[in-house]
Amino acid sequence: MVLVHHQPHHQPTTSGSGSLLERADLSHPIPENARKLAQLAEYDESRVEMGTHSVFVREARPPGAHYAKATVLFLHGQSFSSATWTENDLLRTFAALGYRAIAIDLPGSGQTRGPSLPQPQKPTFLMDFIETLGLKQVMVVSASMSAQFVIPLMTSSRHLSCVVLVAPSNTHEVLNSSSYVVPTLVLWGERDTSLGPTAAANLKNLPTVKLQKIPDAGHACYLHNPKCFENLCVNFFDLIRSYHH
Repeated sequence: MVLVHHQPHHQPTTSGSGSLLERADLSHPIPENARKLAQLAEYDESRVEMGTHSVFVREARPPGAHYAKATVLFLHGQSFSSATWTENDLLRTFAALGYRAIAIDLPGSGQTRGPSLPQPQKPTFLMDFIETLGLKQVMVVSASMSAQFVIPLMTSSRHLSCVVLVAPSNTHEVLNSSSYVVPTLVLWGERDTSLGPTAAANLKNLPTVKLQKIPDAGHACYLHNPKCFENLCVNFFDLIRSYHH
């Protein structure tokens, strides 16, 4: 675990939440019965029409139509699709823990119809998608290259309540760290020698951030060590919810 200690003259920590996140132990295991309940989660696939794109959506909801604590949006990496997040019952496990879990095929990938997007249009697409679903705020899990959709939106909490960046690309574009106000968990596999460590170095001065290496895992650490990945994400989400209320 890498803990970031801010020097007071660099960065006033917003409302103490930054230091709270630094000190938090996010590794405690989620209840085993959640993994059993995963099979009972409601799951379906649909399309969301957005002008030039017909977006393919996978969604898992808490069993028995229970109220969802929050919506978590999963964004895949470059050579993947939303199917990534169905491996190891990942979407259903988050649903069993009380979250509405949504994974989409990003433009140019999987079963989404419509053109690939140039980089400057990616954050606008994500914002439009969140608004099209009628959601106020979402939690986002973003793998690798999908960080291009997310990082530019992190300067405002209008659409994002928190973000998990998994070995994200494009972190060199984060220049004025203090303006990235959305609470962030940065994860990478211990065998990832490129994007992960680079991202950790580039993001360590965000106002509210935790950097966490995942053992026994490479670049796609959510596939290599899914239990550890789920524990860290769910504990992070629960912590964010507890200090937002």
